[in-house]
Amino acid sequence: MRRIIWVIVLILFIIPGTFGIILAGTAIDSLGNKITVPDKNLRIVSLSPGSTEILFAIGIRDELVGISDFCNYPPDLIKTKPRMGGFSTPNIEKIEAVHPHVVILTTVVPIQIEKQLNRLGIKIFVSEPKSINQLMDNIYQIGKLTNHLENAQRLIKNMKERIGRVINRIHERSVHPVKTFIEIWYNPIYAAEKTTLPGDIVTKAGGEVVPDTGKDYPQLNEETLLELDPEAIILGHKISMDEFKKVHKNVSSITAIRNNKILIPNPDIFLRPGPRVIDALEEIAKFLHPEAF
Repeated sequence: MRRIIWVIVLILFIIPGTFGIILAGTAIDSLGNKITVPDKNLRIVSLSPGSTEILFAIGIRDELVGISDFCNYPPDLIKTKPRMGGFSTPNIEKIEAVHPHVVILTTVVPIQIEKQLNRLGIKIFVSEPKSINQLMDNIYQIGKLTNHLENAQRLIKNMKERIGRVINRIHERSVHPVKTFIEIWYNPIYAAEKTTLPGDIVTKAGGEVVPDTGKDYPQLNEETLLELDPEAIILGHKISMDEFKKVHKNVSSITAIRNNKILIPNPDIFLRPGPRVIDALEEIAKFLHPEAF
C-alpha cells in the first residue's frame, strides 16, 4: 500500500503535466511579492507599456488579453489587443470582462484600483525597475511567470552583450564621464538622478549624472541648474530645440546650452522600462562620447 501511495505521489507531483495537472508559474515582482498563476491558458492584462514590450519580446501573444491606452509598441502586435484604459486610471469593468489571472502594473496605479483587483481575485504583478540590472531581473521574473523563461534568458543575454560593448568601447578609450543633467520636465524643472532607470542608463553610457540629492526625481530651480553647470543635457520629454532654448533663456549661460550639447531621445525608449532602453543607452553613449565611436 505504501508503495502504491508513493507511486501516486510521484505521478501527481513530480512528473509534470500528468493527467492534465495544471502547474503554476511563480515569480517575484519589483516589490518582492511572490505571485503564482496557472501555467496553462494564462490570461494577462498589462497596464505597463514597458511590460507590454517585454511580454511581446519574449513571445507572449494570445496570453495577453488587455493593454493600457498608452501601450504603443510593437505597433503591428498591439493593434489587436483590447484597451483597458490609462495605466494609472484603468477601467476595472473592462479588466474584469476579459477574466485575467494577473494584471501587470506600476506603482502609479492608485491603491483603490489594487484593492478592487484583489477583491476580484485577480493577481497583481508590480513592475517598477530602477536600473538596467533590475529591469533584466524583471524580464527574468516575467519569463518565469509566463513559462517563457528560455526566451527571457535569450533577451537578457542579448541586452548584456550590447551593454558590454558600449562600456568596453568607452573604457578602452579612457574617456572621462561627462557631467550630465537629465531633465524630466521643465515647468517646473524636474531632474532624474542616478538612482533611477534613466539615470542608470546615462551612467552606463559614460555620464556623471547631476544633481545628487539622494532623491529620485528632485524639483530644481534655475539657480541650482546654473550652479550645477552640466556639460550635457538629456531630455526625458518631447520639445523642439527652439522651444527648449526659449523656456531656458535664463540659464542659457550653462556649458551644455552654450555648446549646444543637448539630446532629445525618444522618451518611450529612454524612460520606459522595456528592452528598448539598450537603444537609448547606445544613442546616449555616442552623444556623450562621439570620440569613442
